[in-house]
Amino acid sequence: MRTFFYPQSMVVVGASPRKKNLGHLIILNNVRLGCKVRLYGVSSEEGEIAGIRIYREFASLPETPDVALFITPAAAIPDLLEECGKRGIRRAVIESSGFSEFSRDENDALETKILEIAERYGIRFVGPNCIGIVNYDLNLVMPFLLYKQSLPGGRVGMIAQSGGLGHIYLEGLPENSVRPGKMVSMGNKLQLDETDFLRYFLGDEATDMVVVYLEGFKRGRDFFQAALSASKPIILQKSNRNPLSASIARSHTAALSASDDVVDGSCRQAAVIRVEDEQEAIAAVKILQQPLMRGRRLAVLSRSGGHAVITADACSQYGFDLVPFPESFFERLNTLYTRRVIAPQNPLDLGEIFDYRIYARILEEALKLDCVDGALFNHVYQSHYESDMSRTFLGELDSLVRKYNKPAAVAVITDAAETMEILKSFPVYTSPLAAIKALHISATYAERKELRDTRGEGGGFSLSPPSLQERLAALIEEKRHPLADECIDLLEAAGLNFIRSIKIKQIGDLEDGAISFPVAVKLLSSQASHKSDVGGVRLNLPDRDALGKALEAIRTSVSERAPDVSVEGFLVQEMVAEGQEFFVGGRQDPVFGPVVVAGLGGIFLEIFRDTAVRIAPVTRNEALDMLSGLQAWPILQGRRGQAPRDVEALADLICRVAALLVDAPRIAEIDLNPVFVHRAGSGISLADSRILVALEEENQLKKRE
Repeated sequence: MRTFFYPQSMVVVGASPRKKNLGHLIILNNVRLGCKVRLYGVSSEEGEIAGIRIYREFASLPETPDVALFITPAAAIPDLLEECGKRGIRRAVIESSGFSEFSRDENDALETKILEIAERYGIRFVGPNCIGIVNYDLNLVMPFLLYKQSLPGGRVGMIAQSGGLGHIYLEGLPENSVRPGKMVSMGNKLQLDETDFLRYFLGDEATDMVVVYLEGFKRGRDFFQAALSASKPIILQKSNRNPLSASIARSHTAALSASDDVVDGSCRQAAVIRVEDEQEAIAAVKILQQPLMRGRRLAVLSRSGGHAVITADACSQYGFDLVPFPESFFERLNTLYTRRVIAPQNPLDLGEIFDYRIYARILEEALKLDCVDGALFNHVYQSHYESDMSRTFLGELDSLVRKYNKPAAVAVITDAAETMEILKSFPVYTSPLAAIKALHISATYAERKELRDTRGEGGGFSLSPPSLQERLAALIEEKRHPLADECIDLLEAAGLNFIRSIKIKQIGDLEDGAISFPVAVKLLSSQASHKSDVGGVRLNLPDRDALGKALEAIRTSVSERAPDVSVEGFLVQEMVAEGQEFFVGGRQDPVFGPVVVAGLGGIFLEIFRDTAVRIAPVTRNEALDMLSGLQAWPILQGRRGQAPRDVEALADLICRVAALLVDAPRIAEIDLNPVFVHRAGSGISLADSRILVALEEENQLKKRE
């Protein structure tokens, strides 16, 4: 991979010496920027471009280039790539468009041919339909777009599926006082993809953090695994967030673990910083160049009382603690200046102080405090007479954050022209809210990184005995999904314990003493995915007579609401002791593999959609993190006189379901709902389940899609 970013020589294929086509512009741009790579061109005509020799064929080149860059019509690529292979060139960047992004049916054969040629010669290539690679350490710029001169030594690596977004980052970072380092635009990702380049940047000594823009993952689970072991921050901007699925309503799990929820869960699990847009990504880069905020105790210093109040509101919104300053802090400030502060509190209003020589010293005193994890300084000023003094103050910022190993964000509030200029020189923010959001990124990354780095081994369960695999194989052969009672049998074979249940077809099938009343009864039908939708559930039946009447009532309800649904039997279950209803499930995600889902259950499941998703397997700490992130977490903790619930037992179940999905990939989807969570120390009760099996014809349909 390093050859792509540090080639000693490169040939631009399709660079005309006579007209300024895109290949011509690429060579001109590299010459103008002083590219340190030996350049050549190959075209149908010989000649020169800015002193760079253009040849008619690969065989005439004076050396074998490290990289070939293609900017020719798509149809010409296979033959040219073949010539590359014969010449010994083993790295290529295909910027040409006209492949599957236009018409998959027409261009699949073209892409297949390119892959075959690349495999035959051992060629690794980027693209097609991309703008290639940039490395400012070499002034190497493969895009046909024109860029300004940039200083070497930038330590931000960028991976972009879109050339346009890659271009925005290359332009936007320098405008925010950040030197870009390297960038790769992947385009169609026909061969090399985001995981390949992420692994390269994570191992690149010249890269400190990685910014990724994606519209879709090609190998989501591999990307996740690489991120799990990352020692560098990864910032992800993921678009294309809500693809529709015709099968999403088949189960609760599918509806509640849509692809974007899986991405969110994987980011939290692997400590990947997910951002909404380019501006948030750039803000993340700026704050992560400083030491991490390893706590949420914040000191706020402000030259404006109003902005101090705004900052306090933002602190409350993002979970920061405005710790009281100790008396010793104010005693120290009294030695720095004679004017009183407006009020000795946090936020500290410095509105009466106009001596620029002591702003950095006040900030330093705040960073010194053991009770403070970071600081925010609201710098409100008028540029026409405070511009130079402001630059002097901001110039001291970096040494302070390094000295005390704490972040300090500065919100600059001034006129628009001054703001644009100051952003180019200092990593500041344009409002208190923007600064607080940046500090929130730093604190959140530190928290999630600590959880990730202490995750340990997997769930530690093996829940796929041979008997379960045999039953799943039989269901696949019969081309059907299991009924509710069969689901319970399968999961009990895997070691999960359900409340006592009996299957009957009529009341006469129930032997006296076979089950204890009160009971619940549920419809068994392969045609009713959600039993309650057709009136197929009755609860708290006190005796045999009530059960018999309930069976008839269910039959009547089904015939009226869904006459096409067959009644294949009934599942009678003992009612459980009081417990809060939760939901645990999972599925095989086509991109990330097995994922587990948990959240508030029962009738509120699809109303509130209060769920958390993680990549399986999960550890106990990750399961607890899932639960603590729910809005329903206070219910589990016990509030308003309610007893705390058995969180440990629920977390254990999450780990077991996750392990089952890993061990038994033939289980396409699984729902456990409701899961009754009893008082702390009293465990949980499993009452119902739904399983969808990965039938062969459905697998083939997914592959075609």
